[in-house]
Amino acid sequence: MTMTRTTVYLSQDAKRRLSAAARRRHRSEAELIRDAIDQLLAGEPERPRPSPPQLDLDPSVIDNVDEQLSAGFGADGMESASWRS
Repeated sequence: MTMTRTTVYLSQDAKRRLSAAARRRHRSEAELIRDAIDQLLAGEPERPRPSPPQLDLDPSVIDNVDEQLSAGFGADGMESASWRS
């Protein structure tokens, strides 16, 4: 498992209690923090990866993409766009 270093700010009381718990359990503070985070996140749903849209394109469009684009924007491309002032 690859780990990433991070910084966590704790109150003095939480840090004192964490240190004592780590000593009692013969574990590092970092281990206890990781375990607590793992327990918290175990109940959280994983964020689903979005599925890209399924495009129904004619494969021949790839072969002549420049012609397709110039037909869509016109021979002058964006230069003759009416929104330009």
